[in-house]
Amino acid sequence: MSIVDSKLASGGGHPVPGHFQMVITKTEDRYMVGFADGTLLGEANALLEEALERIEEQRHHVDLEAFAPIRPIRETISRATKEKEAVVRVHINIYGPRNVAQEIGSVLSCKKIYLQRPDYTKPGVAYDNPHILKLGNFQHPFNGQDVEMRTENQPESEVAKADAFQKTIDTIYSSLTRGQTLARLEGDDRLKTQLLTHQKQALDFMSQRENGPIPEKFRLWVPSEQDGRPCQRHIITNNASLSEYPETGGGILADEMGMGKSLSILALMLRTLGDGHKWASEHDGMLNNGSNHYKPRRRSRATLVIASSDLMINEWFQEMKIHFRAQIYGALRTIKYHGTNRESNIDTLAESDIVVTTYHTLYMDSRRGKNPLRDVEWYRLVLDEAHIIRRLSTVFYRTVAELKARSRWCLTGTPIQNRLEDIGSLFAFIRIIPFNNPSNFRKYVCVPFDEGGKRRDLAIERFTRLLDSLCLRRTKDLLHLPEQHARVRKLDFSPEERMQYEQTTKIMLRAAKNQVGGFDQKSTLCLFHVQLQLRILCNHGTFQQPFSWNRRKMHLLDEREDMEASLGRDGEVTCSVCKQTMPLIGAGSMFRRFHEHCRHVLCSECMEESMPEVQPGTATSCPLCSSLWKMHSRSADGTHSQQDDNYFQAQGKSSKIEALMEDVKVDIWSTKSIIFSCWTHTLDLIGSALGQINIAFRRIDGECPTAKREKILDEFAHDPSLRVLIMTTGTGAVGYKLNLATANRVFLVEPQWNPSVENQAIARALRLGQEQAVLVTRYVVNGTVEQDMRSVQDQKLTKAGMMWE
Repeated sequence: MSIVDSKLASGGGHPVPGHFQMVITKTEDRYMVGFADGTLLGEANALLEEALERIEEQRHHVDLEAFAPIRPIRETISRATKEKEAVVRVHINIYGPRNVAQEIGSVLSCKKIYLQRPDYTKPGVAYDNPHILKLGNFQHPFNGQDVEMRTENQPESEVAKADAFQKTIDTIYSSLTRGQTLARLEGDDRLKTQLLTHQKQALDFMSQRENGPIPEKFRLWVPSEQDGRPCQRHIITNNASLSEYPETGGGILADEMGMGKSLSILALMLRTLGDGHKWASEHDGMLNNGSNHYKPRRRSRATLVIASSDLMINEWFQEMKIHFRAQIYGALRTIKYHGTNRESNIDTLAESDIVVTTYHTLYMDSRRGKNPLRDVEWYRLVLDEAHIIRRLSTVFYRTVAELKARSRWCLTGTPIQNRLEDIGSLFAFIRIIPFNNPSNFRKYVCVPFDEGGKRRDLAIERFTRLLDSLCLRRTKDLLHLPEQHARVRKLDFSPEERMQYEQTTKIMLRAAKNQVGGFDQKSTLCLFHVQLQLRILCNHGTFQQPFSWNRRKMHLLDEREDMEASLGRDGEVTCSVCKQTMPLIGAGSMFRRFHEHCRHVLCSECMEESMPEVQPGTATSCPLCSSLWKMHSRSADGTHSQQDDNYFQAQGKSSKIEALMEDVKVDIWSTKSIIFSCWTHTLDLIGSALGQINIAFRRIDGECPTAKREKILDEFAHDPSLRVLIMTTGTGAVGYKLNLATANRVFLVEPQWNPSVENQAIARALRLGQEQAVLVTRYVVNGTVEQDMRSVQDQKLTKAGMMWE
């Protein structure tokens, strides 16, 4: 290191002041950084080496140019006493033809390497960074150069691929014909609610898929011959079988969210109560216990429903109470299989009519090695929010797949989220031969689809035939719902707000400029934080404390909430105890966070085991950190706690909150309003503003216990004096089946990078049962990062065919 230090000390006269120009060479499988005379400075880190190897494998020729900052490296050398302390940073510029920029950007981003604006480029060379999403007018001069912000982790080419994939899936959906061939089956007399036309057709579809006959047009096995012998031949795989496979056994009901899928399945339950009794009384199923003899598996006439959370269990029971006539509802044997004192007697479970549990409860039973639900053969098995099992590798999939049932149903409004394998998992679950083996779906559909060209056309043809046979998918256009009106309120900052916004911009971009090339998980700053702080200012105005690096910890909750909103349905969280992964969106009260004092996450089952004496949802301190407990709670009216007092200034002005209050007051007594923001701190400010103008409201966020949510939703639906509900965007995107249809005004306080989360929240109001036109209001502050987000949203929604006016 003394040799390296002496060479650096002689540095000077290079293109970048304060830097020494280096060369990058490859020796065997290592990329080395060194001086022009061959003296080595060090080797590139593993991720960069892997990325450069991949670029070389793809035969993309690039030139690498390295600059070593002299002072920081010499300081590191002087301090280092161990090998792991001798880690230094250098700046590497990549030069190459523009037509491979996106591909190289994809390779780098796969290794979590993101290109930043360089301090120096060769004269006459154009700068074009594939990792930068250019945000219109959002450019701030700094030392004569523009600083641009990378706002998405995915290169643009990946976003384009996702958009193209979604368009293809939408086209496939629109080509399905099964819904046009269905009859209208009336609901059972014991059903109090009159079924709509599309629900009567769903009843016909489900009856066909459970008991037959399957119309010839939608059969997957057809009569054929092999070696002069009659056989059955599969129209997708062309494989022949001398055995005749039944094509009944369930399917997928994939109507869009808000079309009443749960009512359709409840109607099916009532219609087949007698059939279930007859089937269960025929004989007991047999279960091979792994030895040379068999033990009986109790047959049950019951339908077992698996819901996404305890909140959704209660929604199912609420729907039964609403839609079943009182006499039959009282006579049915229903069991809520959830909680520490849940029913464990197999005979009692088998003699029921309807059992409702959660994915997580099933998993915890399996983990303990005692799962009474697995020891019963059910008449019908229903997965609500079935996209939760879209990955075959998850324990949720393995847990539900081992259950035995005569018929298996998947209910989901999003059977395909971002890859065909999503629905392949559902086909495997419903055990449709030969796609009960997931590798066959991949072989005959996924692989040729990915290959493109004529092979993709063949895959689409096969996939369309599969969907038409096994899945019923309709859109809300059938419902003729009241019209949705959308408006964008474009606002201007006050002079004081503008001054604070520009000052924050200057502070953060100066720090960003100084840390170019230094972004990793341990960095104190990344451009995500720049964007986040500016977006929060758009909401909070001068109530927001002036930005200081010393106050960064106060924004950790803001950062987490914003990241989760961006991830949408793809986001997951892992329990700190049992290590089970759970979806962020749609999980209801499946897990509990303790973000105020630690990063632990506990699933509901582990919480009950750790703190059995505490009511579910009310624990405020992490049982894993009991010695460090610091009690924290939000007040019932939604205002921020004493611990949050330093987050806001006592006095201030928010032009956006003022505009929101003015809009909420209009026709307040003839409307009901939901206000969404992804940040709980923004809800704090909104709650305070509503209180100042004497408007009663209720609040639901991610920390709201299940019992309290139910009470609030019921109150919002039925109390004429309660006109406003404020919610975090994420909780608004989960499956409340009924109550939000009472709202006819939706206010979205800030734009999101992931507009699908907004649309899921809006859809909670624009759903079956809505009788009024719904007005959706979005707020955007002029001359800020929100304007650029609005532009990006427009592009995404235009491609997705969901453009608002």
